[in-house]
Amino acid sequence: MQGHPSASAVNANPLLSDSWFRSQLYGLDRTADDFPRVRQGELADVLASNAGLQQFAQPVIKQLAQKLAEKQSVVILSDATGLVLNTFGDMPSLEKAQRYALAPGNLWSECGRGTNAIGTALAIDDGCEIQGHQHFLTLNQGLYCAAMPLQMPNGQIAGVLDISGPAHFPHPQTFSWVKAAAKQIEYLWVKQSLHPQQWLMSLHLQPQGIDTSDELLLVFSDNVLTAANRLAMRELALSVGQLGSVTFQQLFPQQQQHANSIPAPLDYATQRYYFRLRAPQRSHFATPSEPASELPFSLGRDGEKMVRLLNAGVSLCIHGETGSGKEYVSRALHQQSRWREGKFVAINCAAIPEALIESELFGYQPGAFTGASKNGYIGKIREADGGVLFLDEIGDMPLALQTRLLRVLQEKEVAPLGSSRSWPVNFAVISATHRDLAQRVAEGEFREDLLYRLQEFSMTIPPLRAWPDVEGFIRRLWLELGGADRDIQLSPALLTALAQLPWPGNVRQLRSLLRVMLALADEGEEVTEVHLPAEYRRAAVQPQSDRQSHDRRLISETLQRFNGNISKTAEALGVARSTLYRRAARDKRD
Repeated sequence: MQGHPSASAVNANPLLSDSWFRSQLYGLDRTADDFPRVRQGELADVLASNAGLQQFAQPVIKQLAQKLAEKQSVVILSDATGLVLNTFGDMPSLEKAQRYALAPGNLWSECGRGTNAIGTALAIDDGCEIQGHQHFLTLNQGLYCAAMPLQMPNGQIAGVLDISGPAHFPHPQTFSWVKAAAKQIEYLWVKQSLHPQQWLMSLHLQPQGIDTSDELLLVFSDNVLTAANRLAMRELALSVGQLGSVTFQQLFPQQQQHANSIPAPLDYATQRYYFRLRAPQRSHFATPSEPASELPFSLGRDGEKMVRLLNAGVSLCIHGETGSGKEYVSRALHQQSRWREGKFVAINCAAIPEALIESELFGYQPGAFTGASKNGYIGKIREADGGVLFLDEIGDMPLALQTRLLRVLQEKEVAPLGSSRSWPVNFAVISATHRDLAQRVAEGEFREDLLYRLQEFSMTIPPLRAWPDVEGFIRRLWLELGGADRDIQLSPALLTALAQLPWPGNVRQLRSLLRVMLALADEGEEVTEVHLPAEYRRAAVQPQSDRQSHDRRLISETLQRFNGNISKTAEALGVARSTLYRRAARDKRD
């Protein structure tokens, strides 16, 4: 009969005693027989969001499952919360209750099921094996489980690889099989996700170890370390926070960043390695061929400059009128930056109720508050890990949350509501606002230290009506919305009329109008001015003198906003200073 392991057995194993202690703190009932799981529709969403993990893991998992064909065991792949994504192997041989519990959709987090290999491996960020009676829940004590976390190239945990089978079967090699398979998955993930513009460095204690799954892998974008496998991070004592910040020269000050095809010796700390460094197939990582092509309002090399800053981890703050395209620009920067393989996660700090914004940003544990999902939620910050977190209307973030956000940005760790554990995160930050943040600081509504952290570099997007090439932007937006796919063209006269409209709602208003016209147009049709809604037709025939008056008023208001500073006014309006001087001279003549 399975039971509680003896006190001496628990105390003799620190991993086990710590996990049991945590399980007791979670308030779990050891005799519980309900299985935390997600609904089928939710599982489909989770599977879709973990497509990359499954892509790199499944070929190795299928080979591993073949080894277990005679052992009545299964191989399990979970996500970073412990949710089972896929199960491979001899499911019919397992007892019915175990078969159900190990199926996709079941949650094996430590806070939900107590001590178990998947949940405990996530809790300690290391491999572990849990023998039958060592499981905290009595219902799980018929199982033996061995698990190893799977690390993404950006250093974050993607999920867990686990083997589970009957506890009464011998498992002398199971744990070593799991660790070897996890190492192979992480190795393939780094190699197969390598971008042509990145450097790949391989290290091993022996020259013949290069090009095997035992090699240490480091990936550099230009000279910045951006990815590594677990072996490299552990052996070279690298932290997740160093990815995206430490350079090749800082790691190897005695070594030049030159490609070599034959393994050469290299000393690191007190150890001698052999290394091979492969140069990028294309140089200048994440620099667009036409630097400002996605920023139609910008001048010179502003687009390239913003991408370089984002690549370097500099926090960007974008100012501009509501609807002026702050998110549009931020998405364009994300797509051109080294963060493009990660998600672009947007959160509107003004649109979410104050009571919910904390849980949206930081996530929460199951049962953290009344109405919380029983499965918990990782939060927008962890969703953005490896990508870009876009904080829209940051000036409206509640003051109480600003302290927590500042701590996350400084420490690169986030703790969900109701959890005592923090998760490391690494992402770029772009914030946006139509407010004067300095004034908000003076009013006591915004933390000054957070302002300096978020606004390491700022730019102002001029309103759409002040862009120098509105027609070109309209053509690009029409293409993005699918106009060309349906062979629907905008007439030249309509383009000219649209470009001259005042656009008080800016890019958001323009996009909405184009979507309406596209939805109402037939395949192959040319859209003309007669297709405009009535209110836009009236605005399109506005006298030229009225538009000139509007432009003068806009320039005057912008000058006042920047205390008469011509350079800042020109930058905000997206025009050259000489243009402002010409306009001033013409208005004086008029």
